[in-house]
Amino acid sequence: MGKCPECDAWNSFIEISESNKETIIPISITSDTIKLYEERIKTGNGEFDRVLGGGIVRGSIILVGGEPGIGKSTLLLQIASIFAKKGKVLYVSGEESYLQIRMRAKRLGTELDNLYLLIEQNIELIGNTILQEDPVLVVIDSVQTMFSPHLEGSAGSVTQVKECTRIVTDIAKKNGIPIMLVGHVTKGGIIAGPKTIEHLVDGVFYLEGERTDIKRILRGVKNRFGTTNEVGIFEMQEKGLIEAENPMLTFISGENEFPIGSVITATFEGSLPIFIEVQALATPTYFPIPRRVVSGVDYNRLLLIIAILEKRLHLNKLGSFDIYANTVGGFKTQDRAIDLSIAVSIMSNIYEKSISEKTVVFGELGLGGEIRPTIGAERKVMYGKRLGFKNFILPSFFKDKIKIAGIDLNFVDNIKDVKEILF
Repeated sequence: MGKCPECDAWNSFIEISESNKETIIPISITSDTIKLYEERIKTGNGEFDRVLGGGIVRGSIILVGGEPGIGKSTLLLQIASIFAKKGKVLYVSGEESYLQIRMRAKRLGTELDNLYLLIEQNIELIGNTILQEDPVLVVIDSVQTMFSPHLEGSAGSVTQVKECTRIVTDIAKKNGIPIMLVGHVTKGGIIAGPKTIEHLVDGVFYLEGERTDIKRILRGVKNRFGTTNEVGIFEMQEKGLIEAENPMLTFISGENEFPIGSVITATFEGSLPIFIEVQALATPTYFPIPRRVVSGVDYNRLLLIIAILEKRLHLNKLGSFDIYANTVGGFKTQDRAIDLSIAVSIMSNIYEKSISEKTVVFGELGLGGEIRPTIGAERKVMYGKRLGFKNFILPSFFKDKIKIAGIDLNFVDNIKDVKEILF
């Protein structure tokens, strides 16, 4: 290039040859330095630790997302206060003032001397402060409010969010400092910003629930140090997010006598069997096409189950009913083990007969009306017995595999067997 594009001077470019001989010394895989990072730090919150796989790994980056007002900042401030008993904790906020955070901490009872606040959005200053203070935990609320002065674009843009995440990831990995990021979600329910930030971090967890409900679910969608099948169940109270006393029974209404259309089923979330109440309501329709409305249940799965009932049990009148299906407490699952409970709750409406609150129903429903096996049946039955359930309707596949005294085990081959036993 002969002419400089900046000053328009000719022949002003000078060729300079550079050689970079800087190297980095690799570390042996058996080094004690690496072993230090194997230790998990217990937060003291049982549900949170279980979802993370047993605690926070040193040097890990954890991204917690959720809708506004769902309790992300509350949960992480509680976790920060627990860590403050172990050492210095740095809580960085780009959204709230010192006073706002202190007011929340006072309400939650989490005011501790070792919990330090930093109100800043410049990621360069934040990074320097982290290295200077060397805390045991850093919380950044939120990553979308941070910016790097070396890049163009406002905070929250794709480039800025990606670069800010890269900077804090580099700090965490090289210094063994666990960092927790708060992330806003889009209308579609995913973390706002580029998808690449989810690849940069070690764990992505979503806090779910309705703001009008007291229940909150912490669900993992990525976890390099544990399974993503676990869920943590919390209750939003005046003192913040409190662990559910009995998470297995959180999603059961607790009625002494179940109404028509209510059925108890069991599903697995990681290592924990959770018993949930499935409800269905069938009412005569006044429209040419009947309505199918779901909450917490897969819509297409409901249509499939209705078609199976119409064909295999000859319930042709279902076409003249509006059918609504729901899970108590807003619990959402893709586990097909709840198929049979949805079918039974619809049948309960049609035959006008209620199901005992001591009965648990689970199994996948095939197109031929057959009841297929699902994972963890024996553990579901064992935990169910411990919780006081007396009767179990489950696939006949487990007939010779599950033998537990003191309860009634009803093994079924198809939906017709279920009808004979319950109706």
